[in-house]
Amino acid sequence: MNEWAMIVAIGSGGAIGTLLRYGVGKLLERKGKPTFYGTLIVNLVGCLSIGVVMGLHWNEENIAAYAFFATGILGGLTTYSTLNVQKVTLRTSASRLTLVVYLIATYAGGLLATALGALITNLLIT
Repeated sequence: MNEWAMIVAIGSGGAIGTLLRYGVGKLLERKGKPTFYGTLIVNLVGCLSIGVVMGLHWNEENIAAYAFFATGILGGLTTYSTLNVQKVTLRTSASRLTLVVYLIATYAGGLLATALGALITNLLIT
């Protein structure tokens, strides 16, 4: 695959993922939910989805599809920098329990979601 095709695949996927993240945040904002709910949801959905992507069999013939979905869409959907900003913000604006629950839900939930996505995909494919 040529380099420009890969750049277009990743860039267009990233634009889609970023807009999805923005949309989830706005939807929850309109429902009066705290900002960190949106970040938690997109990160957990992203982890589950990358688990599914991991479980699929990728090769050179479909590497552009992998780049579009994994690096592009899921890379744009999930956000590590916003997570860290929200950790700092919650540390000063919320209870310690809220912060601890958020961190556990994010890290443990993300790990479990990734493993679950890979497991489900492997079960469905084999």
